[in-house]
Amino acid sequence: MTRTHAMITYNRRTILQSIVKIRLGLLAAVFMFAVIWGCAPALYSVDMRYVPTQPIPEMKGSEKKIKITVATFEDIRTISDTTLIGRVIKPDKRNIPVLPKYVRPPMVVASALKDILQKAGYQVDPDTPRWNLREESIRSEWAPILIGGSIDELEVICEDKLMIKKYGAKAKITVLLANTETRKVFYKVSAQSSVSLEHILFSEERLEEQINTALSDAIEKIFEGNEITAKILDTASGKR
Repeated sequence: MTRTHAMITYNRRTILQSIVKIRLGLLAAVFMFAVIWGCAPALYSVDMRYVPTQPIPEMKGSEKKIKITVATFEDIRTISDTTLIGRVIKPDKRNIPVLPKYVRPPMVVASALKDILQKAGYQVDPDTPRWNLREESIRSEWAPILIGGSIDELEVICEDKLMIKKYGAKAKITVLLANTETRKVFYKVSAQSSVSLEHILFSEERLEEQINTALSDAIEKIFEGNEITAKILDTASGKR
C-alpha cells in the first residue's frame, strides 16, 4: 500500500469515527431530553397561604372589640375546574396543572382576612360560614359585621423553557362588608396584583412563592388606608 493510499484510509477512518461520535452525542442528548420530559409529574402542588409583607394597623375609635364574621369566599373565576390554580408549560408544549396542596383558595383568602382582623384587634367569629354574597342570604345569628367576597382571578403560570423559566402570577379579589342587622351590604372594594420572575431553574417552591406573593399583595391592598376601618366603625356605632 502506497503512502497516499494509507493517508486516505486513515482520513476515512477518522471521519467515520467523528461521524459516529456526533451521532452518539445527538442520540444521548435526545435520550436525556426524553428522560427529562418523560419524568415530568402529572401535576404540581403548592402550599397556598397568606404571607404578610407589612404591619397590620390596630383597630382604633372603639372602646370595645367589634364582632365580625368572615365567610368563605366565592370562587367565581371563569374556569371549568376551580381546583386548578395554574399550569406549567413544558418545552414539548404539554400543560401540567398546578393545584393547592392543602387548602383551596376560598378558605385561604377567608383565613387570611380572619388573621389580619384578629391581629388588628377585632373579635372574629371562629366559624367560617358560606355566604353567596346576596343580601337576602345574610343570617341574623352571624356577628353584627359580615365580611365575604369573591376570588375573581388567581393563577400562576410557568413557561418551562430549556434555557430559562418564566414565572408569572396574578390575583384579584373583591371584598363585601355587610350589616347583619339590616341585612345590607354597605361597602365593596376590589384589589389586584401581579408578579413575574425569570430563573434558570424550575421548582414548585418558586411557583408557590409567586402565587402567594400575588395573593398576599392583593389582600393587603384591600386594607390600604383607613377606608375599611372607618366603614366598620361607622356601622358598628350605628351611623349607618
